[in-house]
Amino acid sequence: MGDEFEFVAQHSEELEAGTWIAVVGNELVAKGSSGREVFEIARSRFPKKEPLIMKVPDNAVMLL
Repeated sequence: MGDEFEFVAQHSEELEAGTWIAVVGNELVAKGSSGREVFEIARSRFPKKEPLIMKVPDNAVMLL
């Protein structure tokens, strides 16, 4: 799952605070208002991969 964390770290300033995101590899595959929603989209697009699901923090500091 290293590629997913790398993607989030590199694009953290571009991500909208409070939004749920799903990342597979180094690609943002879904974003939305609920974790379940983005998980289902990610799993339908990449059924054999484990997506990184997270809510983008509201503050400016993101710890990985």
